[in-house]
Amino acid sequence: MRKKIQTALRSGTFILDGAMGTAVQALDIDIARDYLDRENCIDILTKTRPDIVQKIHESFLQVGVDAVETNTFGANRLVLSEFDEEAASWAYDLNVQSARIARVACDSVEGDRYVLGSMGPGTKLISLGQTTWDNMLDSYTEQARGLLDGGVDAFLIETCQDVLQVKCAINACLDALASCEKTTDDVPIMVSITIETTGAMLVGSNLETIVHALAPYPILSLGLNCATGPELMESHIAWLSEHWDGYISVVPNAGLPELVDGCAHFPLSAHAYGAAMKRFVEQYGVNIVGGCCGTTPRHLAALIEQKDSVQPLVRNIKPLLPSATSLYSPVEFKQDTSILIIAERTNANGSRKFKRLLEEEQWDGLVDMGREELSGGAHVLDVCVDYVGRDGVADLEEIVGRLVQQVDAPLMLDSTDAKAIEAGLKRAGGRCIVNSINLEDGEQRLEEICPLLIQYAAAAVALTIDEEGMAKTANRKVKIAKRLHDLYTNKWGLHSSDMMIDVLTFTIATGMEADRKLAVETLDAIEIIAKELPDCGLVLGVSNVSFGLKPPARKVLNSVFLHE
Repeated sequence: MRKKIQTALRSGTFILDGAMGTAVQALDIDIARDYLDRENCIDILTKTRPDIVQKIHESFLQVGVDAVETNTFGANRLVLSEFDEEAASWAYDLNVQSARIARVACDSVEGDRYVLGSMGPGTKLISLGQTTWDNMLDSYTEQARGLLDGGVDAFLIETCQDVLQVKCAINACLDALASCEKTTDDVPIMVSITIETTGAMLVGSNLETIVHALAPYPILSLGLNCATGPELMESHIAWLSEHWDGYISVVPNAGLPELVDGCAHFPLSAHAYGAAMKRFVEQYGVNIVGGCCGTTPRHLAALIEQKDSVQPLVRNIKPLLPSATSLYSPVEFKQDTSILIIAERTNANGSRKFKRLLEEEQWDGLVDMGREELSGGAHVLDVCVDYVGRDGVADLEEIVGRLVQQVDAPLMLDSTDAKAIEAGLKRAGGRCIVNSINLEDGEQRLEEICPLLIQYAAAAVALTIDEEGMAKTANRKVKIAKRLHDLYTNKWGLHSSDMMIDVLTFTIATGMEADRKLAVETLDAIEIIAKELPDCGLVLGVSNVSFGLKPPARKVLNSVFLHE
């Protein structure tokens, strides 16, 4: 019985195969017979020419690769339906059979060899509004079930173009595993993204954004594949080497493609490929290497021949600082030179203008309000569309879908309706904050929201409210904060650094003697919580302390209170 793939990865450099598409294009393929009149649908070769697929796998295995990827890059319902509904109906079976063909090929050679279930990006992206989270999730889940039933050793979500697409595919793998009572310990999930020559993903996300967005998920490895040759990957791999604490993979093309006689030609020689891969292992501690477009068995052999002489770097990881992200870039919770400013004018309960524009469905105007908040110094946008008489689910989905593409700021999704929160999370690439959780109805709110935080890798604001109401004294604030933290971390397995505690403050301008101490109670609670829950963030609606006073007095009191 072969050892688990996790064990194999700990044993040294793990080598994947090269390009399936390049190998197929070198063959004499009959469109009618082999593609069933569906030109360039390579996944269908599993059905029509399993002999070809197996021979390609064997050609890589014979030079000594550790793993082959199934012929399922586009074998999901969303992609196959672009050919026709009949092709779409083959999705599950193509994945089962492709995994079995790869397994037979692996068993034909000596030693432990592994089958990775390839799950490509498809042709429609959620962040661009080309499909929905639910449609993509259904498509990927069917594919993942087929790969599992075919016997893959791991999932490989590859050539990823959109953070939301990656999140969706990871959730599909987790759902498929749960349906057959397995976990990522049985069949791990590997992720490989594509960084274009622009230095970002196709939708514009930089590498740091991607890492922050994916770090909470139980994935075995993260790396780069396709788009470029090794040279243009190096700066990204160097950053991963310092900041990603899991396994790193590098699967480049054989250089940037050149058009020769009307066909794509990849110029990187096998020798140059082998030298580049050796450098990645020795200089950056890369664990997993392979080849994408244009790479042949000769390319992989050039690395395998020198495998025994490769000395992998032992990496020294710099932990990521807790952050939220927009679709494009991250924002740290703890600012070096400022506080984290959360804008609340993009909120139907806090801005008459936002409420009016929402009623009129002036979406561009709502987006402009978000831009104005950023120009005023805000770091994060609190987005709330809760308004009696409107469909909060549809509204939050609509406005989030627009904001993530047009405003470079992390979003704090704010709603009392968990369904509206989820609708927003399904459209928000990057990493959001959810506002909020509390104990007003016991643990009910956490039971609604915490599964969403896990599924979509979001952070959260926790309010010091329990069954008795809003906490006003420091002792009650601290007690509730600790109870929330215990549930958040121990019951739900979430990280302290992703929890922002709002200890609440109330106006001291009521004229009642008892209320004059409320600001001090808030400050005392903050001091205690900062010491006893140091990994948590602290967030506060500072200006509530001066509600009821005239504007000049409010400015003074707010400023003093913020300073304290």
